[in-house]
Amino acid sequence: MTSLLVLKEKVVGFYKNFEYPVQMIGKFILAILAFNYINNDLGYFEALTGTVPMLFLSVICAVVPVSIFVLIFALVVLLHLFKLSMVLSAVALVVFLLFYFIYLKFAPDQGILIVLYPVLAQFNLHYMIPLVGAMAFNPFAALPIAFGVIFMKVVGYLQEAASLGDPGTDVKEIMTSYQYIFDKLLADKEMVAYIIVFTLVILIVYGISRLAIDYSWYIAIGVGTLVNVIGLAMQSSGIEGMSVAMVVVGSVIGGLLAAIAQFMGCTLDYARKESLQFEDDDYYYYVKAVPKIQITQAERTVKTYGKKTKTKKAKKSKKGSGRKEDFVDRMESERISEPESTAYETPVPSKSIPPQKPVSDFDELSFDGFDFDELDQK
Repeated sequence: MTSLLVLKEKVVGFYKNFEYPVQMIGKFILAILAFNYINNDLGYFEALTGTVPMLFLSVICAVVPVSIFVLIFALVVLLHLFKLSMVLSAVALVVFLLFYFIYLKFAPDQGILIVLYPVLAQFNLHYMIPLVGAMAFNPFAALPIAFGVIFMKVVGYLQEAASLGDPGTDVKEIMTSYQYIFDKLLADKEMVAYIIVFTLVILIVYGISRLAIDYSWYIAIGVGTLVNVIGLAMQSSGIEGMSVAMVVVGSVIGGLLAAIAQFMGCTLDYARKESLQFEDDDYYYYVKAVPKIQITQAERTVKTYGKKTKTKKAKKSKKGSGRKEDFVDRMESERISEPESTAYETPVPSKSIPPQKPVSDFDELSFDGFDFDELDQK
């Protein structure tokens, strides 16, 4: 477990140090997959279906905010639908504008779920989208997910209506085409089942995760995965093209991704949880505190004790450095070779000095034949 926590700290540290480049790479890959879906499913505007335009648009989406990313995606879809039918593309324009001004304007970061849904639908893995949305955002994530489901259905029904014939400027034909699209949307049981089950999963996951119980997030993910599988499996008999096996696979993958995201984001040590009670002038508080598990790598320092023996170097890096090192080595060896005395001793002279007679009178002193007594008589 400790090694897993250390790995988590490394991954989280790497993401924090390179957060912007990692997000750019992620948005670039998502943009390529999204535009590839548009080109394969629509592809009416030939100027945007090439590799160069797709890469150019993907680079732009990688560096701009998420709200602009979603706006570029919507404009590309509208250009393809406009090439298909100018009148029918107005339906898609109205739907996009309603969603943008009602919801995306106030929660731009969650708009990425609109692009993520059709991308996952290419691989038949869109069943995981409610678990990812519940973990990454909040209960309002059900709105962009529902819009993603409606968006794919509207595009499909616009293609069907256009295949019946271009209504042109005939008002009756235009109203007939619009009536066909709205009738198809209202009678689509698959769309209704997806929206209901996905919304229910998001609300259950978010609600259980907010309970004051141990491992609430992981319990919420498990329950949400189970509800997602049961809810979609119950609707599979009335939904054409839905595979129960892919529902299970997609739900399990979504649950695992949500659990990994939660583990990377926050790991709690429930063994050291505490229940606190305190009060102030107005309220009495009951608080449950659970500490986070944080493991940092210890810095290793190596200390060397004792004296290192110096060896002669074959080559000197700088001129004159050899003399200095030889002098230091010689002085150190001489200092070591000298015997150390353990006590102080008074030196003994080699010859004994005869005792001198003390001088009692200053007159008896003479220096170099000079007699002080004679000087006094004069």
